Amino acid sequence: MKRLQKHITPSQALAEEVSDEKAPTLQLIRKRVSFDLRTDLHKELKMQSLLQEKNIYILIEEALEEYLNNISK
Repeated sequence: MKRLQKHITPSQALAEEVSDEKAPTLQLIRKRVSFDLRTDLHKELKMQSLLQEKNIYILIEEALEEYLNNISK
């Protein structure tokens, strides 16, 4: 059985083909990240997470996807 590569280089990431289709059988692989955030933004993010009944990381992913889609146009 072939081992999965744990690390990917920036060159490999840029060489990968990106598909607009979201295949339901495709397993999402997440990367844990750590960054500093203003306390007022964190508080608002937590409130929105409760109101929308979504995890904070989902809200962040959605916001980042929207931002990245808008700047690439």
